[in-house]
Amino acid sequence: MIESKHIQIVEGALKLFFAQGFHPTTIREIAESCNMSMGQLYHYISSKDDVLYLVHKYFHQLRADFIKAQNIEQYATPMERLIKYLEASMIFVSENKKLIQLISTETKYLRKEYLKEVLQMEQEDTIDNYYQLLADLNKEIPINGDLEVLASILAYLVAFFSLKGWTVNDKSTDDVNRCLFNFIFNGLGQDVLNEYEKSKTSISV
Repeated sequence: MIESKHIQIVEGALKLFFAQGFHPTTIREIAESCNMSMGQLYHYISSKDDVLYLVHKYFHQLRADFIKAQNIEQYATPMERLIKYLEASMIFVSENKKLIQLISTETKYLRKEYLKEVLQMEQEDTIDNYYQLLADLNKEIPINGDLEVLASILAYLVAFFSLKGWTVNDKSTDDVNRCLFNFIFNGLGQDVLNEYEKSKTSISV
């Protein structure tokens, strides 16, 4: 759970990062944007690297809260849970494009120990969830492929609209997501695709 003061810092910093970029933004500007003195800010962070690390924590908390609010567990079958999880993840991505683009672009500048931690966050909060959903489905319907590899691919594919959406900016979000769903379930194998097609009649996609 990210602390309230850290949220204040992140939200103030993000206004600047989105408007003028990460690198041109100064610590003094961040302090002003989050209504803190330099002394107050330095009580919580020592560099912009610390702020970028907090941005990652903030992002994963936002995502976890959004997914939790969808009550994925209420759905009876593994197929329905996978569909609703993908659907919720795609909605979250479309609503947080700038944040995802920032994270994708600037993560490489994190110092080594922070980079290790944020990659672990991605593994535990995203990839492991996809793996579990696929593993549950695989118990009922054989999936074509290595589940660990497929879980990592899903995490990347779902972020498509934020990372590469500019290539299809004449398409609607619904059209892009529909293509993603079809691509994903085709890739999981014919048995999974058949079950997905049947599930679409009872659950909105």
